[in-house]
Amino acid sequence: MRVSTMDQSQDFKSLQDQIQAALIATTRTTGQIASEDLRFQRSFNVEVGTTLDEQSERLLALASALVKSAVSISEIRAPALQDSDDVENNWRSVVDVVDSLLEKSDICLDEYTGVIKRKEPANGEQPGQVTPIFPPPLCY
Repeated sequence: MRVSTMDQSQDFKSLQDQIQAALIATTRTTGQIASEDLRFQRSFNVEVGTTLDEQSERLLALASALVKSAVSISEIRAPALQDSDDVENNWRSVVDVVDSLLEKSDICLDEYTGVIKRKEPANGEQPGQVTPIFPPPLCY
C-alpha cells in the first residue's frame, strides 16, 4: 500500500510538532535553573549532587552519541567528548558537526518538498518517482 505524499507530509508535521514542543519545554525548564542554584543545592544536599553527576554523565553520553551519529553521514571527524570540559574545548567541532547535519537536512527537505530535484535517482527508482525520506513517527 502506497502512502500518499499528503499523508507523509502530515505525519512529518505531527512528528515535527511533537519534537518542537519537547525541545521548547526542555529549554524553558533549563533556562529557569541558574548555575549558582545548582552549586548551592549540590553543597546543601549530597543526593542532589549525586543525581546531578549522574544526569550530567547521561547527557554527555547522549550528546556524544548524537555527534557520532551525525558524523556518520559526513566527512567531518567526531570530537571526543569525555567530560564537560571537552564540550567547551571542542565546541567549534561540535558546531561544525551540527551545521553539516542541518545543511544536509535542509537539502533533504528541499528534495522531499520538490523545491530542488535530486541529481540522480537512487538505485531501483524511476526518474521523477517520489521516495519517502522520513520514517513514520515513533511513539515512546
